[in-house]
Amino acid sequence: MKNGYPLQTINLSDTRELDSLVEHRRVFNLNHCELNIFETYRQCSDVVLSYNGLVITSMLRGKKVMHLSQNPGFDFLPGETVILPEGVSMKVDFPEADQKHPVQCATIALDWDVVTSMLNFLNDYYPRKDEGAEWKLNFSQYHFYNNRELANVMNKLISISMEDDIAKDALADLTLKSLLIRVIQTQNMALLEDGLSTNNRFGLVIEYIRENLAEKIGIEVLCQKACMSKSSFFRSFKETFGLSPLEFIIRERISLAKRLLVNPATTVTEVCYQAGFNNLHYFSRLFKMLEGVTPSSYRQTVCP
Repeated sequence: MKNGYPLQTINLSDTRELDSLVEHRRVFNLNHCELNIFETYRQCSDVVLSYNGLVITSMLRGKKVMHLSQNPGFDFLPGETVILPEGVSMKVDFPEADQKHPVQCATIALDWDVVTSMLNFLNDYYPRKDEGAEWKLNFSQYHFYNNRELANVMNKLISISMEDDIAKDALADLTLKSLLIRVIQTQNMALLEDGLSTNNRFGLVIEYIRENLAEKIGIEVLCQKACMSKSSFFRSFKETFGLSPLEFIIRERISLAKRLLVNPATTVTEVCYQAGFNNLHYFSRLFKMLEGVTPSSYRQTVCP
């Protein structure tokens, strides 16, 4: 996936209430986490940010350029998320921010003992079925595109944090566990985009799917490549990636269709069949459900 799912936008602060044009901060405190909404209204560079505990931050508007430790800087855009462990600081540039084009991001901060407690809870009461696998964060995969599921749970937690509800701390605690699961699953999906190690039992499965998108893909073949029974394969695949094998195949086919639609010489019907669908109406319905527009409308945006 080349573009992530953006989060719902949040109203900007009243400019009369800004205490700073650089990283103006609104804070919403909960028992076990803190939501920060940051806004920047002018170009600047080398802004140093650091937190205690785990940080999960997603862009809402505009662009930042992030510099973590000695790693090269990277663009941080809406539809993307970054996670940082405790004690890691970052430098941030705002090359395009101004009064008409502010930069806005949502940052969720959790004490590390809360994260550890929640991960221990998940591993104790909802252990992963794949032998040796645990619910754990991967800090080498710290920058990734949002998928629909991660965006939904982030939106939910932000909404809970900002509302005035006597039960919001309980609702937030339940949602935080969901958020950690979705972050881990999205990281696993990001590993696929970077080239999943062939040592992973799903490496050959993903490779086979991507090489055969235009053909009928039998679940039995996928199970054989993973050396798993059908029930274990379905359960472990969804635990790992947050999607069923069928959902993953559909998203890969839609991703292929998007690449094919860039060529104006290929008709939408031809794209449908080349991407592995055998029904144009079904293809169009799935495309709109996942991308928000019809294949023809999508083509108009990429082939003006």
